[in-house]
Amino acid sequence: MSLPMRLKIDIRDKWVKEDTALQKAQKALSELIGYKIQCEPEWPMLWTELQPYFPDTSTFIPSVCSTLVAWCNALTTLLDDDSNSEWTELALEELSKASVLRIRIEVDGTDRPTTKWTSEKSAFTIFLPKSGTHHQSTMAAGFNGDFLACFQPEPVPRIPLASKFEMPDDSWADIETDSAVASGRIEPPKETASSTTAPAKVVVDRLPDASLLERPEYLMLKPPYHLILSAYLKEMTVQCSHPPTLKVIEEYLKRWTKRDNGTVNRPQAVVLTLQESPFGLGLVFDRLHISIEHSRMNYRLGPTMLLSLIEGVLGYTLTYGTGDTWTFRKETEFKS
Repeated sequence: MSLPMRLKIDIRDKWVKEDTALQKAQKALSELIGYKIQCEPEWPMLWTELQPYFPDTSTFIPSVCSTLVAWCNALTTLLDDDSNSEWTELALEELSKASVLRIRIEVDGTDRPTTKWTSEKSAFTIFLPKSGTHHQSTMAAGFNGDFLACFQPEPVPRIPLASKFEMPDDSWADIETDSAVASGRIEPPKETASSTTAPAKVVVDRLPDASLLERPEYLMLKPPYHLILSAYLKEMTVQCSHPPTLKVIEEYLKRWTKRDNGTVNRPQAVVLTLQESPFGLGLVFDRLHISIEHSRMNYRLGPTMLLSLIEGVLGYTLTYGTGDTWTFRKETEFKS
């Protein structure tokens, strides 16, 4: 999608020029932390998402600039406040890993601009709400709370083993002892219609209008989910249409990976890398790369544990497999 000329002019005059309020706020923040600031928004995608909320085209770029100015000022104030010394140390420690302050801009369904730290990309993400312009003071107060909540590890929810069916809590209430049970002849439970009926398939008889489809990051959250596991001697690759599934696999493997004792700093023996998809406006992962190529330990990668995790825990069903590649599918939606 090509941007309107009005937006191109505003980007040049209000985003790029050095004498703008945005550039001044970024410069003050950059000088304080000692790192350059990198922020390159996907303007066509942002405009596609937010165009309905800005009937006056000339207010869109100034609104985004105003949000980023409030963000920079709020972060500068926090970092410069001695009472936040512990938080400042955590923030600078994370920034030192990339030696640059990366800022991503996305769109979310929140009621105000929000921000969070994205550890996978060593970047802050600013989420713009689907609404018009917000006041600087309101945004600054909101960003302060968001910043202080950053760098705290998120709890990983426990995932129960996948089962073919669930028994209701009162399933034993009406069971009586009869002659069949007494004699040891117990018949298997009869399958009900609800337990055998497959999810209704959506019949598509017309091609949709591409401009009306949801963003890829939203479409990928809907079933059916597809997963492909490929295994080789020193590396494995998991491709999945459901990004949260990849995140769970990555966190689980990272938690239980052994250390490489053959190296001085004892890094993890397996290198886990979530790879970002080139599609979508937000941060979307569609591939997990698993490698022991640089490990000095005599380890070999095998797919059996992952196959068990994918089928037995995550509930995916094997649809096709060869000697080194397995394809899975899951029809039911994961509950949030």
